[in-house]
Amino acid sequence: MITQILAAFLAIFTFSVVMDVPKKYLPCCGFIGAAGWFVYLAATKVFGVMIANFFSAASITLIAHLFARIKKAPVTVFLIPGFLTLVPGASLYRAVYYFITGTRSIGASYLVQTLQIAGMIALGIFVVDSLFDIMGKRKEKGEKRQDEKKQ
Repeated sequence: MITQILAAFLAIFTFSVVMDVPKKYLPCCGFIGAAGWFVYLAATKVFGVMIANFFSAASITLIAHLFARIKKAPVTVFLIPGFLTLVPGASLYRAVYYFITGTRSIGASYLVQTLQIAGMIALGIFVVDSLFDIMGKRKEKGEKRQDEKKQ
């Protein structure tokens, strides 16, 4: 498990270099990828692949938002590289392979699995982004109320 987490760190770190992420953010991107992969591995043992993808996506999004606020950088700098390890490329490849070889039922199964994984990743991002939006709006309302009381 430790080897996989270190490999995830290195993969995300290297991918971030290729994507021209500023050098000062590279360790953060690597950490986000490693943390997301750790959550995925831990959750897979308890909940299964689909729920593990949701929890991993949510944790990656949460950490990306926190780093974006701490480092005063756009969230996408941390969010995009962090998801590299979760992208369901292998199952999509298998789906296409089985469709091409004429085994449509197996191909359809892999395609459905790919779409489910992608949906869980999107749902994880949506939930955490929505929570940050709600917290931001509450903060703005609180600041407006304080300004009104001062006047």
